[in-house]
Amino acid sequence: MKKWIKGAAALSAAFLLLSLPACKKPKPECQDPQNPECENYDPCYGKSRINPVFRVRPGDNGFKPPEEWCNLIPCDTFSASSVRFDIPLNNPANSAYTWQIGTEPTTRTAKAFEVDFSDYLNAGNWEKHISITLTIRTPMNTCMTNPEDTLVTVTRNLYFTESILNIMPMGVNHVIYKGYFKHEPENEATIEFIKKSTGDFKGYKPPHFLTVGIPDTDTFFSRNCMGLQGCANYLHSVQIITNPETCSPLDYVPLRTEWIMINGINKIKLIYLLKNSNDVKRFEFIGDKIK
Repeated sequence: MKKWIKGAAALSAAFLLLSLPACKKPKPECQDPQNPECENYDPCYGKSRINPVFRVRPGDNGFKPPEEWCNLIPCDTFSASSVRFDIPLNNPANSAYTWQIGTEPTTRTAKAFEVDFSDYLNAGNWEKHISITLTIRTPMNTCMTNPEDTLVTVTRNLYFTESILNIMPMGVNHVIYKGYFKHEPENEATIEFIKKSTGDFKGYKPPHFLTVGIPDTDTFFSRNCMGLQGCANYLHSVQIITNPETCSPLDYVPLRTEWIMINGINKIKLIYLLKNSNDVKRFEFIGDKIK
């Protein structure tokens, strides 16, 4: 009898263990109102108001459009004659758009298009503004809180200039910026840009464009590499090298470089993604021009 009782007790204990929930690691707390799987999901998050900020960038002129890596800061100044227009992001799919480009006799209704302003600019309109007006009509929906958002109009003035922001214009061969690197903001740093049209550098023939002051490399200088791609607007330029193995041996090979003009050429942000034989490093410099 005692043996039967012990056996029953053992079976009861085993059943109890099986019936307990398995020990699992708790899921990370989900706090994304745009994710339907989160407890605080809000289907109207970011959709209660209409976004009026339409997008503009230099046009493609029939060439392949920029890749996803080309994410430039917004800029309404153009030193090119062709402009690409795109509707604002994150508005309802049934919003309708009407564009008024300058004094064109007819409006446009496309969500994306490109305009060549060459004739307008060559008629004496460089160094002038042109107004772009976008009207957005959206049927009332459950996410919208303000009836006035059913009709939104925004106007921006694009400026066209023949000047180009160049930290080393013709006749300038040496420029210095003083500032700091983001990874050590407490330390003052300088970046020097030097153009050399004579004399070899590390065995390479001129001309050379030298950058002095980047950490971990004494003097960085540009080199012709295969697979160079770039995109730019008036304030921001990005270049990447898709085949860094084709570059000549260097302390570091530039995988990606960015130049951002903060105050014309008087203040700049430089971002370098550099690779050597061992690792990849990212450097971000912000500085003011002192020479």
